[in-house]
Amino acid sequence: MVPLGARALPLPRRQSDITAEWLGEVLELPVSGISARTIAEGAGFMGRLAVVDVEYGSECDGPRSVVVKLPTDDPGGVALGQMLRLWEREARFYLDLAHHLPVRTPRCYWAGGEPESGIFGLVLEDLSALTNPDQLVGADDGQARAATDWMGHLHAAESGGGHGARMDWLPVSASDPMYLGLQPMLEAVWPVFLANLGDQLPPETVSVIEASIPSLTANFQAQLLPPTLVHSDFRVDNLFFDGDDVVTLDWQAVAHGQGLYDLAYFLAGSLAVDTRRRLEPELVARYREALAAGGVPVPGEDDFFVLYRRTMLYTTGIAAMLLGQLDFTVNERAAELAREMARRFFTAAADLDVGEFRLPG
Repeated sequence: MVPLGARALPLPRRQSDITAEWLGEVLELPVSGISARTIAEGAGFMGRLAVVDVEYGSECDGPRSVVVKLPTDDPGGVALGQMLRLWEREARFYLDLAHHLPVRTPRCYWAGGEPESGIFGLVLEDLSALTNPDQLVGADDGQARAATDWMGHLHAAESGGGHGARMDWLPVSASDPMYLGLQPMLEAVWPVFLANLGDQLPPETVSVIEASIPSLTANFQAQLLPPTLVHSDFRVDNLFFDGDDVVTLDWQAVAHGQGLYDLAYFLAGSLAVDTRRRLEPELVARYREALAAGGVPVPGEDDFFVLYRRTMLYTTGIAAMLLGQLDFTVNERAAELAREMARRFFTAAADLDVGEFRLPG
């Protein structure tokens, strides 16, 4: 096993593999005992999380608890994570990039794993004292505004270059082979997606998204704004709120691409439908203003909203591809969240009349 960091430590494969001795080596502190508990089953799709309470053999200023993040053990999720290098990207994000960014991310105590298998794990700051909204409920107005400001600040700072552009491990969504493979993947899982979720979605929008599949790659490659650092899974389950401050975790899908994808993914996936409909114009304008204040060349408000609507077309397709990979038998919370996200995305696509932007396949 070869770590990404400076210290070669074995990667736990299961929660039971996390020991006081191992965590003591991670923290470089005299850990005398630990107590681990799984974070709510189904809180995420691609990872397993455990909060580990830590006891020390002598007085020290070490953390009293940490979060250990391991990859999912769902076979479909493992295959997807390895293909998209999700766990390697997140480990490298914390090692190489997080400390350069003008936004708050969790402290990372250790990142390591197995490059040959693409399996990596993390030991992160425990943020449980902060507010983490339930995505099934959705973000409230204040949280939606704070998250939008967070996106605008990051995307403006990294627009057209920035630290992310210098990372050779960071994929460019417009050209990287893994992103060019999203279209055939969506074609493959579309029947499964419809079988699991299709009967709960607006039929006319299902037809629009299905017809747009042949042009998914072309839509995804469209350079609507200068490329920037994109979180790519920016949803409220991955956000912790410290008043108006936002701490964002789950950087598995970080890439260099279109910031509007993060905005569309958040507004459609993390707001209840009525909340999105009410706040959407304000939040899109707020995001545009943050970009403009950061020096990003942006079109006028009406034209910018058109770009947002266009982005929602392929964002809904990508959401369908991701949701079509899930094993609905793993746990009910993940299945319920998948159903709710599908309803929200396809309703947003209908509200925004995204069929107008479908390109010839």
